Amino acid sequence: MSKFDGKVVIVTGASSGIGRATAELFAKHGACVAITGRNAKSLEETKALAAKAGGKADNVLVIIADVTKEEDTKRIVAETVAKFGKLDVLVNNAGGGTMQGFPDSSFAQPLQVYDYVNNLNARSLISLCQEAIPHLKQTKGNIVNVSSVGSFRPIPSFTYYQMAKAAVDQLNRNLAIALAGDGIRVNNVNPGYVRTNFAANAGAPDAAITMMEEHWVKPNVPLKRGGEPHEMASTILFLASDDASYVTGHLLVADGGASISMPPLPAEFL
Repeated sequence: MSKFDGKVVIVTGASSGIGRATAELFAKHGACVAITGRNAKSLEETKALAAKAGGKADNVLVIIADVTKEEDTKRIVAETVAKFGKLDVLVNNAGGGTMQGFPDSSFAQPLQVYDYVNNLNARSLISLCQEAIPHLKQTKGNIVNVSSVGSFRPIPSFTYYQMAKAAVDQLNRNLAIALAGDGIRVNNVNPGYVRTNFAANAGAPDAAITMMEEHWVKPNVPLKRGGEPHEMASTILFLASDDASYVTGHLLVADGGASISMPPLPAEFL
């Protein structure tokens, strides 16, 4: 019997990257998965990959939706429950660093960029959780949010993004306490640099992404590499599983050690 046989899972932002890898892994372990995103073609590719991983095609529900729209967050949960009859796990993965057409989300950017970034990364979670919680109470289910180490380490060029992720961390703590009496666990995964299309979506050219990995990631990450989407997916599945049945309100950092690293000591101190 697979770990998630009979479980129903929603994964937002499943068009690519961490969300796609997470949907694949849940399907591999027997779950019925509702995958959401704005790109229909990419979601169909995710569905095919989930089936290839071992999931049944009928157990993967594609929902084209924009989590920044409240009517869509309501529809995501409603369509999932209508199809599968219940909800066990909500994975709030959808997010992004800036607004299309703007290179970053620094403090200098217009407030419309802040509004977009906050709605995408934080407000959408509140909306989805409000819809999902009544169903999760029935199943004693759980919520896993994908945050970022950026929530507690400053990168001024992504100020608005980091503000939104800090809000996600605090939402996680408060929901964990508020819902514990209902048997619902709430946890975060806080990734560091992961090899996804995050930087490309912010407008970074391929050469700049390669340069960042060589000259910023490798020197500053103790494991000397970026993370892979499947590694974040495994972490999400752990938190969503009964293996983490006594874990709630936790921020699980998965950044290759970057948040605890320090500059190398001068030779005279070695």
